[in-house]
Amino acid sequence: MLLLLCGISAWGSSALQISGKVRVLKPITLLVKDLNDNIILSCPINKDGVFSTEEKNIIPDVYTLFLGNVEQNIYLESCPVTINGYLDEQNPEQSSLTFTGIDRFLTLQEYIPTGRKKDQIIDPAVKGKLTPSMAAALAYLADVPDYASNKLLLDMIPEENRNSLSAAWLVKWVNTLFHRSSGAMAPDFTFTDADGKTVSLKDFRGKIVVLDFCASWCGPCRKEMRHMLTIYNELKANDLEFISISLDDSEVKWRKMLEEENLPWVMLWDKEGFPSNDKTPSQIQTAYGFYTIPFLAIIDKEGKIIARNVRGEQVREAIMNARN
Repeated sequence: MLLLLCGISAWGSSALQISGKVRVLKPITLLVKDLNDNIILSCPINKDGVFSTEEKNIIPDVYTLFLGNVEQNIYLESCPVTINGYLDEQNPEQSSLTFTGIDRFLTLQEYIPTGRKKDQIIDPAVKGKLTPSMAAALAYLADVPDYASNKLLLDMIPEENRNSLSAAWLVKWVNTLFHRSSGAMAPDFTFTDADGKTVSLKDFRGKIVVLDFCASWCGPCRKEMRHMLTIYNELKANDLEFISISLDDSEVKWRKMLEEENLPWVMLWDKEGFPSNDKTPSQIQTAYGFYTIPFLAIIDKEGKIIARNVRGEQVREAIMNARN
């Protein structure tokens, strides 16, 4: 659960040390861990609230700050941080904490897309305003699955400055996103159809494939299917295949949808279902890089993704482009 952070300018030093006075209802432990879950700093906070960690030289990066059971991803550098105020560990939203020494972390917060951030991108205006380590941290904190955004941030980090854990993560993330982007080979999959037969994407090589990820409980998915039916009836031919993959958590619900919609194309079921939150995406979500449904991708005859996250008439346009 996130803490509400309030920062004031830091005073100069060459090492990270966290100190202050935090009123707590019971003794807790302050921990700082790196992205590999290694403990960097640790100290108790007793009922009198006064605490101070040892000094530690660190690589500027994203770390996880734990105050008892309350945790917060935070960007830290080798400079002092103070925390003062009141912490309610059971109801963190009732806490009142003031931080100093986290100015650059607060700067990063300004550049993280808000609202439905998974569907947004990083503002290119960040270029030239962040240090290399801040660029890597912003990518990690924002967690935006957009290739251009993350490539922009990675390009701000010279090879010799990619020594932080978030920079190493970003290198891998950009590579993953590249393979999801338009022009990349579509990840293969194998799921089960209504007759219990296993079906793989590779079975349709040589055809244009409209790939639709959906679920019975998703109203927009059902609406999109009906629009797809119009396109299917107009454009159907031997070179075109529609495939809907349900992320229902129940085969019964999936089969009920099949009966109600009665669609003429390939209908598959991913038994893994739809995750309860976007921090633990399913394997197929990870492979194709989507967090919400409906999600449609168009795959050409060579098995390459030529359009992602299209809807409505964009589907028709992508099919026609693939035929030209």
